Amino acid sequence: MLTQQLGLLNEEFQRRNGKQNAAVEEANRRRRAAAGRPVHQPWPRSGGGSDLSLQTVNGWLPKKRSSAEPSVPSDFEDLWAVIAVMLEATGTPPDARQRRHWKRLHQDARLPEAGLDDEVRGYLDAARKSAEQHPYSGLAGRAGPPPLADVYVHQQNQAADRDEVPAEPAEALFGRNDRLCLLIAGPGGGKSTLLRARLRAAANAWNDGKVPARRLDRTVPVWVSARGLAGDDVTVADALAGATRSLSRFGPSPGLPATRFLKRPCPGAFWQVLVDGLDELPGAERRREVLEKLRNAATQDPSLYRCVVATRPLTEYELIPVGSGVPRYQLQPFTPGDLDAYIAKYFAYRWPEPEATHRSRRFAAALREAFLHELAESPLMAFILCQLYLAHPDRPLPAGRHAVYETFTELLYESNAHKQVADSHEAAITHLVQSLQSPAARQAAEAAARQVHERLPQLIDYLAHRWHTGPKDPAAVVLANHEAVQRPGKVQPHVWQDFVESLLGHTGLLVHLPDGLGFPHQTFLEYHAARHATRDEQARSDALRSGRLLSAPEAELSYAGFLLDALLSAPGDAPLEVTRMVEAATRIGGTDDCRFLVAQVNLQTQLPTVPTARQLLRFSESADLLGVDRIRAAAALVWVDGHRELAAARLIALAHDPALYASDCAYAAERLSRLEGYRTAGADRLIALADDPTLDANDCTYAAERLSGVEGYRTAGASRLAALADDPTLVSNDRRHAAERLSEVEGYRTAGADRLIALADDLTLSGLARAEAARLLAGMEGYQKPGADRLIALAEDPSLDAFDRETVARYLWRVNGFRGAGASRRAAVTGDAVSDQAQRNATAEALAKRSGGQAD
Repeated sequence: MLTQQLGLLNEEFQRRNGKQNAAVEEANRRRRAAAGRPVHQPWPRSGGGSDLSLQTVNGWLPKKRSSAEPSVPSDFEDLWAVIAVMLEATGTPPDARQRRHWKRLHQDARLPEAGLDDEVRGYLDAARKSAEQHPYSGLAGRAGPPPLADVYVHQQNQAADRDEVPAEPAEALFGRNDRLCLLIAGPGGGKSTLLRARLRAAANAWNDGKVPARRLDRTVPVWVSARGLAGDDVTVADALAGATRSLSRFGPSPGLPATRFLKRPCPGAFWQVLVDGLDELPGAERRREVLEKLRNAATQDPSLYRCVVATRPLTEYELIPVGSGVPRYQLQPFTPGDLDAYIAKYFAYRWPEPEATHRSRRFAAALREAFLHELAESPLMAFILCQLYLAHPDRPLPAGRHAVYETFTELLYESNAHKQVADSHEAAITHLVQSLQSPAARQAAEAAARQVHERLPQLIDYLAHRWHTGPKDPAAVVLANHEAVQRPGKVQPHVWQDFVESLLGHTGLLVHLPDGLGFPHQTFLEYHAARHATRDEQARSDALRSGRLLSAPEAELSYAGFLLDALLSAPGDAPLEVTRMVEAATRIGGTDDCRFLVAQVNLQTQLPTVPTARQLLRFSESADLLGVDRIRAAAALVWVDGHRELAAARLIALAHDPALYASDCAYAAERLSRLEGYRTAGADRLIALADDPTLDANDCTYAAERLSGVEGYRTAGASRLAALADDPTLVSNDRRHAAERLSEVEGYRTAGADRLIALADDLTLSGLARAEAARLLAGMEGYQKPGADRLIALAEDPSLDAFDRETVARYLWRVNGFRGAGASRRAAVTGDAVSDQAQRNATAEALAKRSGGQAD
């Protein structure tokens, strides 16, 4: 309200030919006179004065079509000094009544925003209960999953295509002011779990009676599936309303009407739309349509939504609707330490100490022995493997991803006895039959029902394949097209649909999701879809002739792996045909084939050993490929049975290859250090690269950073990073980069921050060089304010030219909690008395371009 009324007053003031800079100067003159100071002598705040700057006052005013948040002055007297001048100019006396009015507005604006109403709190209470459940179903009656909060392990995010930006806790993206952003990870990478954790944390914060202190944290999250957003007749508000209604089993009245999502949850807050499973929509056009819908909703003014879209990697074509400027965050897999923490938490839920620790170590060793430890860096795979181990601790773990899913599915069927599913199915059939009167109708209904019951495994595979290749219509609707599912004429459609979905739900292979029956995760759907696609000889022949078996797009790599495994384990000629296809790729393969094959090996797809090894070896030796692709091919060769030593030899050769970039050599050495028995060899090569005086400083920094991640060499890597950051012979950019990397080494955050502070305060450096150091400092946990304070000082430094000050202001604008401060200083660049008018005009033009033509 304060911002709105200030805007109205400013519009009237300007309509009467008032100039903002003149109003600020008049306010300053009056305040100087009241303090007994010379009225025409500046009295800057840096000297203990009370002069207001034009950029500060600009920051109080609303911005047209901008996501910048207006600031609220901390001192009412600052605000009143300017308002009094503007009131007089518009013909309104600045009397006591006006002062009381504006002071009340100021006081209200300074208070925390009003809380949520009872209806929204009711929704959040149900959402919290829903989010506390583990996202994946366990083995019923055996080792069901513990509550999510008990085993949740925090992951990291990395800004996609921006390697210079350090990784950060994944939850940080929810506190940014992005109107729309993408959360990207591969299959089972933890996307859904992260959204669930966010929903739970935010619901707890709001319903504990707390209004988040930071404006950027004031979002009320709503989880919604991408499927719920699909369709031209569905608005974002409709989809959100449907998502809240689906929580009915978690609360008495969690549903909110669509109209509630056409206004903010409460003053100062936004709806945070957590979109899950965009990649699960069939067809690129449907995914584009949903993204376009979200973009239009997120960019509307006044702003209502902050959208986070979780998806597997998509093609650039599919991302055209959101544009290249939309932030993309890559969710990082578990580190070895994360995996150990997850296992420890999971086992501690099952066994007391010290047995839990003992079993955790045995399990971690079993993962390494089965070559599953890297596969287990996927949070979903870690969950499944823990479940398998807890069900049968004495059994060896399956070999490969397909075998893991196959064993897990079999155990789900096996656990049916504990759930009394057979009895439940019989009861469902009996109930259906007894709902009819005539003997003939009963006989027909029982025959049809038993046919469905007997074909359930095949029907589940069919359903998965239909969902994978087409729209995700309700399960009973999809199965109505199958020849084994024929509704008897005397059974009402809704009764038959309920019966079919009841049988499916009791199998444990499908679960009740907010938008109906579905698989607990997309990879389970892919596994069953691949089973259907290879169910008989004709289906296998069709799959082999599809032409895309060895060239699937990135979003389809997981399904392609399941399909290959199913073909390679099938009877008949299919395994030989797949082998021939891999051998053909060996002769003609290029970059895409290399990346496809490496991805399949990393997924533990059980490809034929000899042609796969031959292909990977060829790729690792090919000068036509990028160094990073050659290294990944050599590293993948490790997982091909019997080729570990050859893989090590190739990594050693690549780590010493003078034709490769030094950074590629360091990457090869780091991959070598991961191999048992080769840690020292890899570390020694990294030390040599980090200490090589002939290399560029950035290459030395990269090698030292990789060295710090090798077990037993953290101090060696950190000491070299510190030396690079302290080296006065290096340019500031290289020193800053080394300090940043040092701050990311465990136990060396303070050491890195101290060096960034020294660079930001070094007056021998240029203003922009100091600002870059301050920007990195402000992005570090615990150093936000020191970094922002230095950016503020630089943004107001008259010795910097307009271009540099605008750049510094942009850095400040991106710091959480300082958006208003950055926006006001950024806008002030074009209003300051810069002597060079041409420079002012050029800066204004640059501002307009960066703001999409909307610069104030």
